[in-house]
Amino acid sequence: MGMYTGLRFEAKLKPFVADAIDLVLSEEDSYSMWDALAGVIPIDRKWLNVDRKDFIPFGSMSYMPDDWYHRNDICRHDQKWFVCCSLKNYEGEIEDFLKLVLPFLIDEPCDAEILYEEWTESRIKRIEPKPLEQTGI
Repeated sequence: MGMYTGLRFEAKLKPFVADAIDLVLSEEDSYSMWDALAGVIPIDRKWLNVDRKDFIPFGSMSYMPDDWYHRNDICRHDQKWFVCCSLKNYEGEIEDFLKLVLPFLIDEPCDAEILYEEWTESRIKRIEPKPLEQTGI
């Protein structure tokens, strides 16, 4: 069956990234958020090849505490992106996202909270922004 890992964060996005994500989220027929975004902003190829990539941010909450509830919204006036999801992190999908994707989307440092379903406490990882030019694409 497999165990679940939760991911939640609040991040201030780069202005054009917030616009792109908002546009992609408004398209109901979008097969993959990340594939669609790759047409607008550089997304690392390694991330685009991850089979379970769309569980971030769309994975429903499984085996997480009650104060973890699914969330995926963008607050347009301050470009904040709120994400709370869970997934079977079989191949380090969360770690790859935090290394290969999120640093290039954010405008300010943020803390990402990671909680494996059997842990008693979350782990916090500080994510520092990086310029899109460093994606190596």
